[in-house]
Amino acid sequence: MTVSFTSKVEDFVAHDGPKLSYTQKQLGNELHISAVELLFEQGVMDVDIQLQDWEGVPCFFASKNPEAMLPYDIFGAAFYMLSRYEEYLPHVKDALGRFPASESIAYKHKFLDRPVVDEWIVRFKEIMVSSFPSHVFQESQFETQVVIDVPQAFAYRKIGFLRTIGGYGRDFINFRLKQNFVRTQVLLGLRKDPFDIFSWLVNIQKQASSRFKVFFELGDYTEDSKNIKYSKRSFQSLIKMVGDYSCVGLLVSKSATKDIAILKEEKKRIEQITNRPLIQSRITDYKITVPSTYRNLLDQEILEDYTMGYPDVLGFRASTSTPFLFYDLDYEIQTPLVIYPFCIHVNTIIDVHKHTVDSVSLQKMKEVVKEVKGVFLIAFSNADFTNVYSKKVFRTLLTTDE
Repeated sequence: MTVSFTSKVEDFVAHDGPKLSYTQKQLGNELHISAVELLFEQGVMDVDIQLQDWEGVPCFFASKNPEAMLPYDIFGAAFYMLSRYEEYLPHVKDALGRFPASESIAYKHKFLDRPVVDEWIVRFKEIMVSSFPSHVFQESQFETQVVIDVPQAFAYRKIGFLRTIGGYGRDFINFRLKQNFVRTQVLLGLRKDPFDIFSWLVNIQKQASSRFKVFFELGDYTEDSKNIKYSKRSFQSLIKMVGDYSCVGLLVSKSATKDIAILKEEKKRIEQITNRPLIQSRITDYKITVPSTYRNLLDQEILEDYTMGYPDVLGFRASTSTPFLFYDLDYEIQTPLVIYPFCIHVNTIIDVHKHTVDSVSLQKMKEVVKEVKGVFLIAFSNADFTNVYSKKVFRTLLTTDE
């Protein structure tokens, strides 16, 4: 079936095939969605959100037409969530200058743990199938993906003589004698560096059905960026080795989020190492500023970002588990940048002090994504694998039935 769009009422009314209208008033006997003003406005303004229940699913932007087949404007509501409209509005930032979960309507109205946009789409599809039975709709497929940040490839090895001496001194002054003992064992080759999980990761990757996405930071050494020097051949060989089996992307440093010239340089570094165009990125410390962060990525022709989520709270920041195109509200344009939202950072379900994993929440989140046939995306750091619980979660994700 060929789909076409028109804003001319006479053309729409004259069409005798299946049709759908998105207007404030129904034009005939077509499938009608009652529109709110949001998608017809220019710029960003305060929006009144009145949350209501749609047979068990939270929704807003109620239809003014009692005869509409959909009781809500799901186009307007989905646009509000996916464009991150609320992040353009005045809000209180957290200590790191980020948009916190507590400022979102999903958190305030207790639906942060549900991909409600996907749930709306499922219901909309049911109505579309009923209204247009001859049309064949494409089926989505549930999948599990993992992303792994590498802000520091090694804890003790290859970091240089001065940093090693400084580490010994700091740990001695702070009575962290166990860390100095471990450091000495690692440097003498008696113990594996705790951050070096790469051979283990590659071995698992060889058995996995989907490719992991591993993001390396390549910024210059600063107080906030402590990876080993990007020009070291051993580090470059490590990145190439991981890239032979998994997808390699750039973990954008703090400095690069503030300066596009630095971002350009970091992109150049990873492309020279991998001999491939950089496609994928994540932002250090999840410090996304909408829309400027995404504009900078687009300026460097980075087409996929995996940072959309909350590192300290379970849930769906954009209320979806499905990748979507970033829409720039200020410029009123859809961009080619695809946003891949994650719903769990592994640290939010692990309590290393109590030696527990919140398997119930993990399974619950996976089931809600599976129900809407979305992408269950969970985030790790190579440093997370210093505890056995992260490894347990990682293996569980890859071995359970999808």
